[in-house]
Amino acid sequence: MIKYIKTIALIAAVFIAGCKDNYFADGGGPVNTTGQLGVTTMQYLQDNPASFDTLARLIKLTGLEGTVNQKGNTFFAPRDYSINNYFKLLYPDPANRPATLDALPQDTKDEIAHILKDYIIPNQEILRDNLATTYSYATTGGGKKARFNLVTTDYLGNVNMGAKFVNFSLNTSATAAEQYKTVQIATADLRSTNGIVHVLASESHIFGFN
Repeated sequence: MIKYIKTIALIAAVFIAGCKDNYFADGGGPVNTTGQLGVTTMQYLQDNPASFDTLARLIKLTGLEGTVNQKGNTFFAPRDYSINNYFKLLYPDPANRPATLDALPQDTKDEIAHILKDYIIPNQEILRDNLATTYSYATTGGGKKARFNLVTTDYLGNVNMGAKFVNFSLNTSATAAEQYKTVQIATADLRSTNGIVHVLASESHIFGFN
């Protein structure tokens, strides 16, 4: 019995110690917690190739490194999985896909550059703590209207219950009638040395909001 009690006490101590670890505000963590990256936004992407290898290469290929690293901006980082699905839509027949990113046609590179700019909010830091359930708006580096809001839901889909998540929505309409497509932020409020980074959920998002 004494051995059992000691075991329970040890497990509890480990659990409490684990709770002291800092982790990012990604829906499962404290709302006010942020991650201090200690590097530029671009360097963070390059340091995490498992998620952002293709993204980092596309940023370099389109000459947008300086734009991504601009002081005071917010970058919404799509994972490579989202970009891979974009290329599957662009080239449904694998035999027709360029062998490398460098081999992409120039018009495709230009389109990708335009798409990437819509993941950047220049000269404005979008932070989770400053958002509400009502919409906040900003203009992307590509000139499109973006909006952000907090959503509270649990695993059963009950609103106003469970974890709080940030939604990033982009107006994809070319007419006066706005039409927004939305992606959830998986990890919020990562602070690079030049701005804010939000990592987007990849399972429900295709690069370019397709």
